[in-house]
Parts: sequence; structure tokens; C-alpha cells
Amino acid sequence: MRSFYILIFTFTVNLSFSQIELIQNHDIIVSKNDINLSNAWAGGMNFCQFSNIDLNQDGIDDLFVFDRSGKNGTVNGNRIMTFIFNALTNNFEYAPEYIQFFPPLTDWVLILDYNQDFKPDIFTSSESSIALYTNTTINEISFEFTKILTSDAGFGQIPVYVSSSDIPAIIDVDGDLDIDILTFDPSGTHIYFHENKSIQMYENTDSINLVRSDNCWGRFKEDFSTNTVTLGLNEDCNEDDENGRFAHSGSTVLALDLNPLNNEGLELLLGDITYDNMIMLYNGGSNEEALMVEQDLNFPSYTNSVNLTRFPAAFHVDVDNDNLKDLIISPNGVNVSENHKNVLFYKNTGNTGNNNNIQFDFIENDFLIKEMIDVGTNATPLLYDLNNDNLLDLLVSNKGYFDNGNYNSKISLYENTGTETNPEFKFITDDFSNLSTLGNLVNIQSLHPTFGDLDNDQDIDMILGDNNGQIYYFENDGENTNNDFPTFSTYELLDIDVGSFATPQLVDLNRDGMLDLVIGERMGIDNGVYNGINYYQNTGSLNMPEFEDYTPEFPSGDYNENGDQIFTKSLGGIHLSDPTYLTGYTTPFIFEYNNIYYLAVGTESGLIYLYDNIENNIDNNLILNLLEEYNLITNNIININNCVHSKITIADINSDQKPDLIRGNASGGLELFLGSEDSAIHNIDIQQNIKIFPNPNNGIFEIKIEEKGDYYITIYSNLGKILIRQEILGSNTKIDLRGVLPGIYIVEMKKNQTLVERSKIIVMN
Repeated sequence: MRSFYILIFTFTVNLSFSQIELIQNHDIIVSKNDINLSNAWAGGMNFCQFSNIDLNQDGIDDLFVFDRSGKNGTVNGNRIMTFIFNALTNNFEYAPEYIQFFPPLTDWVLILDYNQDFKPDIFTSSESSIALYTNTTINEISFEFTKILTSDAGFGQIPVYVSSSDIPAIIDVDGDLDIDILTFDPSGTHIYFHENKSIQMYENTDSINLVRSDNCWGRFKEDFSTNTVTLGLNEDCNEDDENGRFAHSGSTVLALDLNPLNNEGLELLLGDITYDNMIMLYNGGSNEEALMVEQDLNFPSYTNSVNLTRFPAAFHVDVDNDNLKDLIISPNGVNVSENHKNVLFYKNTGNTGNNNNIQFDFIENDFLIKEMIDVGTNATPLLYDLNNDNLLDLLVSNKGYFDNGNYNSKISLYENTGTETNPEFKFITDDFSNLSTLGNLVNIQSLHPTFGDLDNDQDIDMILGDNNGQIYYFENDGENTNNDFPTFSTYELLDIDVGSFATPQLVDLNRDGMLDLVIGERMGIDNGVYNGINYYQNTGSLNMPEFEDYTPEFPSGDYNENGDQIFTKSLGGIHLSDPTYLTGYTTPFIFEYNNIYYLAVGTESGLIYLYDNIENNIDNNLILNLLEEYNLITNNIININNCVHSKITIADINSDQKPDLIRGNASGGLELFLGSEDSAIHNIDIQQNIKIFPNPNNGIFEIKIEEKGDYYITIYSNLGKILIRQEILGSNTKIDLRGVLPGIYIVEMKKNQTLVERSKIIVMN
């Protein structure tokens, strides 16, 4: 037997992109109005929920934020954001390293301590019921799934129903020290009281044992036609007239005690999917017998009232660490409400007056958001040197800012005022070249720019895509001198239509000296063809561009109900619609690294795909072999997928000869990832519950996992080619790599889409 080893340094001489790891970073300074944004790269905020939890175990409450910018019931897009409170700056600082410790969460999340062990636990949605994760933190934060909560309504235990669009109230309702739950009934009309009998049954709070003890808690019913409630109902929620009817398809409920010394029980703050304000219901009963006697449609402020277009939700949390719980109000309706300046902070100014009533004073409508790059919905970044100073500037386009039911699309410009090795971005304008007021562009959404000199006159021209799938050509008629940004006032609508949501990129794909067009789109199926990434080759001249559709078709291997084969019309044979989403909303970005083209593609599902084998098929006549499929290196280039609508740009920001990536998302913000050379081939600290043996081996080895979970394995060659990607079934799995060349291979293990191990194996022959 001949042994064969490859040393690490032998394949770092000519690095492939697979040997670059993109590491999340938030150190590059971004300023706006001469103020540095402390959380510039936190990723924006749209439809957020807030809870307090001590993340770093320093005894100070930090902040957990859950942004439900994805679709109901899906994990991707339900973003987790974690912020550490810095006592020196009196500010919350984005700390994404804690995200990994939380389980997959959907729709709504409330974190509170149910068992009084001073470690907050997780209550979250699970298929229209409530899942409980108990906090098991010892040295670092951790959670363990406990159960799906059930309640006895007189005919046995059944799951507690909570619509995916609702948020329940979880709090000690009756004053007996254990956690109870208030939910709307399935019709969305009145409140169920699920009483926890833990104290009565066991004289402790270690468990949750629910009984539905009241079907009309508070004796009120939401009105059908107005944003009011009907008060004074009997215990069955019946009334003498017909004003109270099924009222809504979604509601948020916050229970809090505004008068803690009068023993009148909890008040309710309600948000409804149809309305822009909140209703405060005042309790004139007791802890044991709630009775709502008064409603206030302007709470918590008469001078700065809640106005979020639709579906506000309130959260009672301490956001300034003064040991008083404040009020944060944010929209809960995905894509139907404000997406900018939409986190309202009402400060708890303490107990005032002889009656000890709590008062909330309005502070701001952009809590945390003012510290971020946030452009509303669907942020699309682009790095490009717009003023010819050899520094990459940053543009951020969007689907739009939500205003009165419409999206107003703009492009923001951040000038790079740093150096080649230490970039800094300074906000210049939120309406680059005044495009939002230019002609017919006023009425379009999802502006998507790309730049290049298309007519060989030594200045920067612009191509712009829109939500209608159209492409606009802006010729630069002015002079683009140093430190002078181009402006565009006229445009030509090109004879290109890719259906919807065109995301163009200018790139010389065939290296003939002329810029071609690669265009992503919404994607889907049209006349038996999967639509994908469009390729329009520049067949004109250096001085006069002309784009011709060269998009190839490939047999997909799929068939329709009639048995006819479905084709894929896409550059590289790429079709990336996710079964969960059905559409792709692809954002392709071709970049060069070590003189080789790579293609990265952002998608609606949030995954970012990476391909090579792009230009190895160019013949001597500079013509692409378009019938060659691109090679998939990985389907998640940054190993972090906590968003939907990934939009990307890749370039060397800091001149270290390594590619960097900026990702935009549906929440309207950006995240920064810097390239780190060779880290992809270094071991991550191996989990004690995962063993790979033998190593070295002859191509056959086993993976032993001692902890249950959804594990996936990916094995790469030293050039980044994927050899195996499969689910790990059972505690022991045998892997067969016989037939590969002797050498070193990279093994990645993921659990619930989170990377838990990366290590080397040596195959001998």
C-alpha cells in the first residue's frame, strides 16, 4: 500500500474561493449627519418583537429582538437579533455571536422566566400552538425544548391555540406567582384565560399545568366594524344586541398592571391587524375576576399616538436599564405596515401621583433603527467607485419605504471617506441622483442599479432594473471628475423584459472588452420553462452597446402533469426557487478572485449560492459555451442564514486581496462579512458529541453523533468542489469516499443549518 499525504501549504499557494471564509464584522465605521452609527451593520428592523435576557451572564439585562420579516410558519426570515447592554456607553450594541444559542423560532417569541430560577425561558409559535424551551444556561446560554403547551377545557388536554399572526399574553394573571396565558379564541373575538395550576397542584412553579378557566376573560368582545370593544358582557360573552361579531384575523395582546397598588388586576393593551392604533382596556375587577370597564384608543400618548398603518404590537421591557419596564411598540403585520421609523419607544417615567399610576412618555419612533443602515424593505447593496478616488463607495437601493399603503423606492449613497485599507462610509443622500422624482420612475419599486462605462467616453453610465422586470439605460452626459458623483437626468427604456424584479449586473462575462448584462428575476415557471438567470450579451461596439438575449435552455429533469419535460432557461442552468417560497428573487453577482470568475446568487430563501466553472468554456473567439452548467460550490457561502431576500455585493473593501461581502435583507438593513484567508481549511473546535474515525483512512470512515438533532454533512475537495452532501441518519453513519484521489478533504457538519464542525480528513491510497 502506498501512503499519500498532501501538506496544507501545497494547496494554499493558489487559493480558490472555497478556502476563503467570510466572517461577520461590524467594525467598519458608518456615519450619518456627523454621528457614527453604533450598530450600522446590524441588518435593519421591520416587524420586531422585544424581550429582556442576560446574554453574557454579567447580571445586566440585554435585549433580544425577533424580526418576523419572513412568511408565517417559516424559519428563514424570522430574524434573531441580540444586543448587549454596554454600561459605559449606556447603549445596546449588536452582538450576533449569541444568535447561535437560540433554537429555530417562527412567528412570535416571548422570553420570560416561568419557573422562577432567574433564567428567562422561551415561549414561541409552533403550528398555531405554543412551544416552550426551558433555559438550561450554566456557563453559556442554552435552551432545551420542553413541550407543546396544552390546556384542559373540560374535555381533556389539547394544544393551546394561538394563530400564527397573533401574539398572546404570558404573565401571572391571577397573582398566585405562576405564569398564566391569555389568548384570543379561534374566532378572534374574545379572550380565553388559561390558568396555570402549578402552585395549587405542586406548590411550586417548576411546571406549567393549564386549565381554561374562563372563556370570556375581562367580559368584553372586539367589535366587527370599528376599532373598539363591547364591554360588560356576561360570562359566556353573550350580549343583548348584535354589535359584537367575529372581529379580526389577527390580534396582539399585552397584559400589564398600570395601577399596581389598587388590586384591580391587569390591564390589556390590544393591537388589531386592521387598524393603526392600540386600545387600552382598564380593569375594574380584580386579579381573580377581571372586568374591563373603560377603553382608551389613544394610549399611551395623546401628543405622540401610535400610528403604524396596521397591526401594532406592544412589549413591556426595560430598554434603558433603569429597572423600570418601558413600552416598545412595533408593527406585527408583515409587509402591510411601516418599515422605517417603526419602533416606538415610550419611556416609563416612574410612578406618578398619589394613585401610583404608571406613566409612559414618548421618546422616539426609531429606537435602535437610528443606529443602523436601514432603507425600509429589501435592501440591495452595491460597492462601486462612483467618484473615481480609488475607494469603493456604497449604494443601497430598496423595494421602498412604506408610506400610506405604497412603497417609495430610493437609492441611498454612502461615500467612502476612509483609506484603501481602512474604509469608512459617510451618508450623503437617501435619493441618489433624485431618481425617485425622475419621470415615470416615480411609480416603480425595487430600483436595482449597476454601473460601467458603456459608451467608451470615460465616464460612468448606469443600468437600472425595476419590479416590473424592465431595464433602463442612463447615459452619463456630464463629466465624472475626482470627488464628483455622477448625476443622471434622462434614460432610455431598453427592449428587455425579464418578467418581474429585474436585478441586473454589468460584467464582461466573455472578456471581449465590452460589458454584458446578467439579470436576476423573481423566477418561476412560464409555459413549461423554469425561469432563472438571464444573460444578455453585448453584441454592439465599444461606443454603442447592444444587448442580445443569449440565455440558454437546459433539460431540468422534471416533468409536468402531462409527462412533458420542463426546461430551465437560465445562465449556467441555475434555477433556485425554494419549495417553501416557490419563487427565487435571485440576485446574481459575478466577481473575480485570483483572475477567476465566480458567481454568487442571493435568493428569497436567504441562502447565498456560490458557483464556479463559469469562464473555462470560453473559446478562442471569446464566445461562451452557454450549454455548460455551472458548478455549485456551496448553497450557503456565509454559513449564516437568518433572513430572506438576500441581496449581495462582493468586492475587496479593505485592499487585503481577499473578497468581502455585504448582504442586504428583507428588513432593509445590511450585514458585513470580511474575507479571511485559509480559515476554511482550519478546524473548528470539535464538538464532544461528534467523532470522525478513522482518520487518516482509505476513503471509508464513520461519523458518530451522541446528541440528537438534524445533522447534515458536506465534504469538499481541496479546490472547493462538493463531493457529498447528505443528511446524517442515526447515531452512526458510514461515509464512502473510495474512488477519490488521495489527499486532504474538508468535512463540514451542520445542525439546524448552523455550522458545528469543520475538520480535515486524510484519504490514503
